[in-house]
Amino acid sequence: MIPVSLYGINVERCENFYEQLPTLVADSIDDEDYSKTLFAIQDKASMEHIQVAEEWSNRKPFAFPEEIVNEIEMIIRTVSYPDVALLEHLLTIDEIDTQRISEWMHFSTNLYPIYSEKACQALTDLGLETPFNLGDMASYGLYVSRIEGLKMYAPAKGLPEIGLPRSRMLQLGLERFE
Repeated sequence: MIPVSLYGINVERCENFYEQLPTLVADSIDDEDYSKTLFAIQDKASMEHIQVAEEWSNRKPFAFPEEIVNEIEMIIRTVSYPDVALLEHLLTIDEIDTQRISEWMHFSTNLYPIYSEKACQALTDLGLETPFNLGDMASYGLYVSRIEGLKMYAPAKGLPEIGLPRSRMLQLGLERFE
């Protein structure tokens, strides 16, 4: 049964995606930078996780005032997957966008997918209109629900067991799927 979040998907193309997925992500096991970053995080969500995510994505690190740090930590500790509503407030901070927040949340939780323009386009090509809008948390929320739907719908052989979060495998697979 297809999850509601995948309503309208081109089933034949989706099945083809699952068949190709193990090959599309096979080299991901060798991504030492990603793996090292992912497993560097051990405690509950904190600013250290954000710093780790910032380093991984080669972003210029922020020097947030203490009240902003407290607010960010409260939000990332409170938000519950797959909900993104609490994250919207983070968009009011200068130079913060949905892709950056998705990286923070991915490394803080190992659940949230990293927001990707190529993955959104691949979802759209599968028949699931998925906009990529860096200033709109609702667009990221839709992306999260699409990725979650793909996880739920995946056949047993569709998600390879390579030790990476399923959201990361699906994001990378979508980016590489043609």
